[in-house]
Amino acid sequence: MGIRHGHTRDLLLIRGGTVVTGQASLCVDVLCGGVGEILAVGPDLEVPIGCQVIDAGGLLVMPGGVDSLTGIGADAAGFARTVEALAGGTTTILDVMRPTGDLATAWRDWRHAARQACTDVGLHMLLPDDSAPVMQAMDGLVARHGVNSFRLSMAEGMEDGAVMRLAGHAAGLGALCMIEAQNAQAMACLRAELDAAGITGGEACLFAAPPPVEVEATNRAIMLAGLKGAPVQVGPVSTAGAVAALAAARLRGQRVDGLVLAAHLVLDETVYDPDGQAEHDPYITLPPFRDGSHRHALWGALVSGSPGMVASGFSPAGQGSGAGLAERMRVLWQHGVRSGLLSAEEFVCLTSEAAARAFNIYPRKGAIMPGADADIVLWDPDAEETRPADTGCLYAGVTLGGRAVHVLRGGVTVWKDDAPCVAGGHGAYVPRPAFRPALSARMRHAARLSLRAGRS
Repeated sequence: MGIRHGHTRDLLLIRGGTVVTGQASLCVDVLCGGVGEILAVGPDLEVPIGCQVIDAGGLLVMPGGVDSLTGIGADAAGFARTVEALAGGTTTILDVMRPTGDLATAWRDWRHAARQACTDVGLHMLLPDDSAPVMQAMDGLVARHGVNSFRLSMAEGMEDGAVMRLAGHAAGLGALCMIEAQNAQAMACLRAELDAAGITGGEACLFAAPPPVEVEATNRAIMLAGLKGAPVQVGPVSTAGAVAALAAARLRGQRVDGLVLAAHLVLDETVYDPDGQAEHDPYITLPPFRDGSHRHALWGALVSGSPGMVASGFSPAGQGSGAGLAERMRVLWQHGVRSGLLSAEEFVCLTSEAAARAFNIYPRKGAIMPGADADIVLWDPDAEETRPADTGCLYAGVTLGGRAVHVLRGGVTVWKDDAPCVAGGHGAYVPRPAFRPALSARMRHAARLSLRAGRS
């Protein structure tokens, strides 16, 4: 199961709640202990001597959330803000590191900063190019540091050939490539035209990356990965065309997944102020917020299972204050579960289990079963609040639902009664093992077949 939390925990029994996993909801008890894992799950478990009992009556007992995309990097102060994630029920984040030099140095810098995280942490390394030193460093990250995912940015101009070579190399290592799919050349041309026309306010963010820019790049990313037989994750996606491309590839048998940012599920293009200053606008982001038809398409795609996860996209350098770590799960509960679009079990999949499976840390994360990490959220399903409209933050005026009443990370209480618990300390690094080479070979063969079947 990888590195745990270092020392033996006191026994703790969660009793009287409804346990919700990605498969079912059951009225069972959960016993935690050992070195931070779940020891037993079942009805009416006996209370061991010296065991603390938590009464979860009226609450849902769910796996701690896994936020599959943040952009903190080598920023210790940014990692300290992950206490906000605990407030929202998230106990693990997977963060992107953007190297400024060689990848080995970037890993060390990121790991040093990540020691300040209040959640458990894992790493996606952004790859700057497809040079021989980069590919060699990929080998070391997978073999020695438990990094099984690499981020490629078409939005920043990575060429098709580099995408193909890196995706193929990653697949051979048993690793996954995550592709930020936007057409960089088209965006640069549009941005230059907007600047020349004097359009520099918040709406320039929208006009510089219209839906076709994302749709074309998403189809191209899927095609490029398929040519190398490589599994791929594309995202964040924000358009009806992009999620349709993901669904079509999955129907052909290609190993493709995607992710949506929570904010794109509740905000649309009306947030942009034509006269606003971009540097003070919390809504400047890529992809931008779209019109309501795309937002509805994203919900439909989540219901159908493609894309399979919802992330915060949190970056301490962007989107102002209150940038989504605490709101991610609450957005999905209010506007997905309470609206009737999603079941509680689907909510667990989208916020926790699917990411854990995609990045090969299930059932250590995303599960409530013996042997899993005791990352557990006691959730009040009836809580509701609307963020003040004049706060100037990302979710201003948005209604949020559900509430993390009590959060355990590794069997220790880290959040309770709307406040962090000092005894919780810092989180652990979560190494993610590579996928089996034989599985990688089968994925490659299936992807090539899917492209052949998709010829027109």
